[in-house]
Amino acid sequence: MQAPEDRDAEEGAVRNAKTGFRWFLHKMNPVSARAKGDLRIIKEYFKTDDRARAEMKDTSKHPEIDRVAEVRTGLGLCVEEVEFVAKRKARMRDHFAKYLGLDPATVHLDDVPCIGLGGSGGGYRAMLGLLAYSAAMKESGLWDLLMYIAGVSGSCWSIASYYTFGNLNFDEVIEHCKRRFSPHHPLSDDAIRAMLSASGGMDLLLGPLEIKSESGLSVVPMDYYSVLTTGHIFLHDKEQRPTASTEPSVVGFKPEWFKFTNAKQHIANGAEPLPILTAIRHERPWKEWTDKEHPFKSDVIDEKEHAESHAWWQWFEMTPFEIGSDELEAWVPTWGFGRPFAAGKSTTGLPEQSLALLLGLTVSAPAGHMSSYIATIKRNLPGNFLGAQVHDLAKGISRLWGAHGTAVFEGHHPLHACNEHNYLFHLTEDRAPGIQNSPRIHLVDSGMDNNCPTYTLLHPSRNVDVLITMDASSDVEKDQQGRIDQIGSRKGIKFTRRQPDETPYAQVFDGKLCDRPETVIDSYGKTTTTPPAPVVHQESTVVYMPLLKNEDAVPGFNPANSTFSSSYNLIWTPDQVETLIKVCIANFKAAEPVIKKVILEAYQKNKARREKGQR
Repeated sequence: MQAPEDRDAEEGAVRNAKTGFRWFLHKMNPVSARAKGDLRIIKEYFKTDDRARAEMKDTSKHPEIDRVAEVRTGLGLCVEEVEFVAKRKARMRDHFAKYLGLDPATVHLDDVPCIGLGGSGGGYRAMLGLLAYSAAMKESGLWDLLMYIAGVSGSCWSIASYYTFGNLNFDEVIEHCKRRFSPHHPLSDDAIRAMLSASGGMDLLLGPLEIKSESGLSVVPMDYYSVLTTGHIFLHDKEQRPTASTEPSVVGFKPEWFKFTNAKQHIANGAEPLPILTAIRHERPWKEWTDKEHPFKSDVIDEKEHAESHAWWQWFEMTPFEIGSDELEAWVPTWGFGRPFAAGKSTTGLPEQSLALLLGLTVSAPAGHMSSYIATIKRNLPGNFLGAQVHDLAKGISRLWGAHGTAVFEGHHPLHACNEHNYLFHLTEDRAPGIQNSPRIHLVDSGMDNNCPTYTLLHPSRNVDVLITMDASSDVEKDQQGRIDQIGSRKGIKFTRRQPDETPYAQVFDGKLCDRPETVIDSYGKTTTTPPAPVVHQESTVVYMPLLKNEDAVPGFNPANSTFSSSYNLIWTPDQVETLIKVCIANFKAAEPVIKKVILEAYQKNKARREKGQR
């Protein structure tokens, strides 16, 4: 049930971009030592409206404005991805042979396994973790064998950085993080001043919010969180650049960094893996949207109807080509996402939505529902008296409220997710009312469902043979099997862990096709009806790489529970960054022999099937 305060937030908590930003402007002090800079920021801010409206019509900067975006339906890959896969695979054969010590002349192109790398959520820890593992893979040659790189939450920052300002250099991005991650928090006054006073900062960070408001959407606090966290990471400060850096001489921001479609230039001819960002939508079937303003048939929700319905998370993915969901079998060009749609076509031409806003959807844990917060707390409670007391308190609340009241509370989203135009609005008549009749769509952090991007790598048309999963979440020392089963069962594949592990840094799970079970245990430990999802058609293997402590690399440091490496800490010193990087690289080196073994096995299976005429 949608609480009244949710609807208030959606319809008017922040009426436009200016209203939501005044809290910062009030902190500006026109008589302080910073007066000159603050006054310039204020003056520039009030010019943003006019510049943003002009930007909305500037076809020289945004040629996509003149194009009508159309929804593509079906489970197949888009033409651009099909072409990319063919080009990437052709480039991979020689790299594959070299990595495994094979004669390239003996390697048939069809036998080269499709490999996807996935990075977990976990804030800056996950971002740095994926950067470090990827840098090590590049050095070893494994990177050249990857078809896809997908991320959840913090790992999406890694991917976006590499394909934008990072210029395809992981080491440079890591050095950049050492300079950017301290001393200021991304949402601090000093950080915001730096972003807005930098070259391009005002227009590239706040301009997209003005455009969003002009398109008819309410701009909510999460939108500001989106642009400010991304802006803090992307900002280039001349004073922070070491003289020995090979990083391009950039101060401030470059506009091309904020269009995800610009990553196409890096993956042209299959030169790099296809990047995939993820987000999820909370599907609550009792929200029927009888019309565009009223999600329910009645203001009084029938308790029996609610009790018999179950909610689930729908996964969405974002590539430089498309944004969409395989569950819904509907996709829209990335340059067209963020526009109003009706009956499968965009009704208004707008510039491509800023990558900063897209990243805000993927890294938006604050917009999750209450049960996600409760579950996170429970998963990290100590097994002592305090932990037991909190568990007892939660049980007591559940008994007091009853099952229905507890469900309503846990389904409540305390901080409203970003409003986006729903490209599925009135697309067909055979879809669920919640997605068919709602003019808006709300996407949040995929970590609310599962902290690894296994779902999107198991897209049934991608035929991934090997999934390499880097998990830098806070759950690495807990139930790995359960989290892999949660997504695997949904996709019709059962993963079984090989025993014993050759090393804890590379745990192997072999997948066999299976019938989808009626129920599954979700990320919060609840048994629920298995959510819908298209099933895969081939077996695959997961190499699970948890970010565990490594005494040989950094004695006494455990990334999962160290104070500074918490998922919620957004201030890291250069030494702390380097500490985590050392552990990640050491972990990968320990894991690599197992990874090679699994890749060789996949190659041999493909070869055997081809020789038997089964491929």
